[in-house]
Amino acid sequence: EGANLDGAYLAGANLDGAYLAGANLARANLARANLAGVNLAGANLHGANLARADLEGADLEGANLDGAYLAGANLDGADLARANLARANLARARWPDLPAPEGYRIEIVCAGGCCRVLRKAAP
Repeated sequence: EGANLDGAYLAGANLDGAYLAGANLARANLARANLAGVNLAGANLHGANLARADLEGADLEGANLDGAYLAGANLDGADLARANLARANLARARWPDLPAPEGYRIEIVCAGGCCRVLRKAAP
């Protein structure tokens, strides 16, 4: 927990199921990395390259993805609650099944170049 991997080159790495909660991965190159099921809760991914990364089922709750490059990333089933997606590039990213606790719905709100994933009480 809290590992410092600032600027690390991990492109194409298989980190399936790793525990990286609270890790500093700012500016890390994780393009095409397998991050399926990885716990990245509260991690700093500011400016990280996650192009075409597999983040299926990853825990990104409260993660800082400010300025991250997520083009073509697979976010299917990822938990993005309270994640900071300001200035993140989400072009062609896949996230059809964002999980929501019973009685809630997921809403992605973007304004002024800032995107946030919110859990809102269902009407």
